[in-house]
Amino acid sequence: MNKYIKEKYFIFLIFLILYFSLLIGLYLNEDNLGGAAHDSMYHFKISEKFSENFIKTFNEFGNLEQTRNSPIFWIFLSFLSKFFSYKKIQFLNTILIIPFSYFFYKCLKMKYEGISSLHLAFLSSFLFLSPSLRSLIIWPYSLSWGLFFFVISIYFFLKYEKNLNLANSLKIISSLVIASYIYPSFAVFYIFYIYKIFISNPNKNTFILIIIFSLLMS
Repeated sequence: MNKYIKEKYFIFLIFLILYFSLLIGLYLNEDNLGGAAHDSMYHFKISEKFSENFIKTFNEFGNLEQTRNSPIFWIFLSFLSKFFSYKKIQFLNTILIIPFSYFFYKCLKMKYEGISSLHLAFLSSFLFLSPSLRSLIIWPYSLSWGLFFFVISIYFFLKYEKNLNLANSLKIISSLVIASYIYPSFAVFYIFYIYKIFISNPNKNTFILIIIFSLLMS
């Protein structure tokens, strides 16, 4: 077995152990933030109201329900709640950490090409130990999913930074738009991306198409 395969299996084992620790945290109702459980269950009740009366709940969202979150994530959970209990949704939500850490690893690999894959994998595995992220994944909350799609937008940006044509730029913007719909605070990064696209792409027609696409998505 060569060194590359050994490293691959070793990284897989580390990630498996850390994911198992997350499942233990789920079993023990771990909440390092102190308020993640309350916030998640409070908003999950709103999701159930979407199932009961979508129009009424949508109109009252952010007013009578006293929340500053986007309703998108909770609307999605309202569909899941028809088929799964809250505890099962919690379990399904823990799976998010796997693609999350993968895309984070890929971002590190593109940004720090001179550092070994094993060291970068160790660094990305720290996501499993982040008190904030563990709490937000054990207790489903919109921020964790918004952050996930934001990391995907960073991945596309790093991958296509030297070739920000129309197709590549739309991948970046689309990921950011999804992140922003789930958790609006990420929308501010649109300024950075659109600036980078503008200075990197001399084709004005392409830039105009990206702006039109952005307006349609908004």
